[in-house]
Amino acid sequence: MGESYVSSKTINKLIQVHDRIFCCIAGSLADAQAVTKMAKFQLSFHSIQMESPPLVKAAASIMRELCYSNKEELQAGFITAGWDRKKGPQIYVVSLGGMLLSQPFTIGGSGSTYIYGYVDAKFKPDMSLEEATQFSINALALAMGRDNVSGGVVHLVVITEPGVKHIVVPGDKLPKAIEYRVSSGVKRMQVCTGQVVAFQPFKMSEELFPEPEWLSEEVKTGTTIIAVTFDGGVVLGSDSRVSAGESVVNRVMNKLSPLHDKIYCALSGSAADAQTIAEIVNYQLDVHSIEVEDDPLVCSAATLVKNISYKYKEELSAHLIVAGWDRKKGGQVYATLSGLLTRQPFAIGGSGSFYIHGFVDAEYRKNMTKRECQEFVVNALTLAMGRDGSSGGVAYVVTIDKDGAEEKCVLGNELPKFFDQ
Repeated sequence: MGESYVSSKTINKLIQVHDRIFCCIAGSLADAQAVTKMAKFQLSFHSIQMESPPLVKAAASIMRELCYSNKEELQAGFITAGWDRKKGPQIYVVSLGGMLLSQPFTIGGSGSTYIYGYVDAKFKPDMSLEEATQFSINALALAMGRDNVSGGVVHLVVITEPGVKHIVVPGDKLPKAIEYRVSSGVKRMQVCTGQVVAFQPFKMSEELFPEPEWLSEEVKTGTTIIAVTFDGGVVLGSDSRVSAGESVVNRVMNKLSPLHDKIYCALSGSAADAQTIAEIVNYQLDVHSIEVEDDPLVCSAATLVKNISYKYKEELSAHLIVAGWDRKKGGQVYATLSGLLTRQPFAIGGSGSFYIHGFVDAEYRKNMTKRECQEFVVNALTLAMGRDGSSGGVAYVVTIDKDGAEEKCVLGNELPKFFDQ
């Protein structure tokens, strides 16, 4: 409390919100307890209505909504993890601003700064339960040895299909890789800004690695996004880096969000704001398509984004490019910056777009083929990612025409090479 007083030496920061769903908390303990208590109530009510246990993603979405709707008052971040019958083990990060990300493993809190290098180097996909448990204990021990507001005992929860197992490791039982890092005589845990670790030991992907602290900077999709029309459809593209200040939150986030079957939007700006706008428009388009008994028009989707952006332009910090195909006008691209709505043959956005204005102006041609548009998008993204410090990772590309949407991920080593590379 107040960065100087230890209020409790052994508080458990792993809060159970349902049978096989837990939340790790960091930040203000009062805020975290209030949010998790409300989430627990909503999940219990939801499971009674559905007559089945809730999904882990449902729990994470509830946490996200609570954080986003109260982001001006809250000082807490969460990791939601658990097991459900549909997708098995899952981990979701809910940041202070209300951003939601799915990760194979993640770290957070003030102590996480000291163990980025360790977890990046030591994490392996498809770890066994024993390996994943030891990985988490080692990471926590190293963080507690360096971070002066982390300490005490280590609480672990292992969540599998059969049930939940609790493990407590006292301070004198923690590993001592280097003697001065972990002192067995120190048994304290900071209430205000301790660190948390979560891991997913089964069926992990090698794609995701770092996760920084959430509590100091707003999480932004400082990014490069682009959309271009061709005869018969559109191609959208984005990089995958998500940043908070100088830290990289996620290297492979897909910023191309579906609004309907043949309508997508590319996200930039505040990740929480952009995700919220996309989710609202996705819901409204679903309702609209049911009412009219037909697929919505691309212009309708862009208008919904424009209306939300304009109405809340003082509160929101997000820029969405809406693109897709409909039966009336074919492929279309719309820019919606700050409530502006304009149809364009191509559009670019995000922090990386400043470096490629000359390229896209020089290289764009009318009536390009689908393949030419895909190459145009990938080349533009590659050039922007090479110059913009907030853009990077892999390139996501979505091609939409009358037959539907085709998604593709271009890895870093598959991106085109230019003279300076």
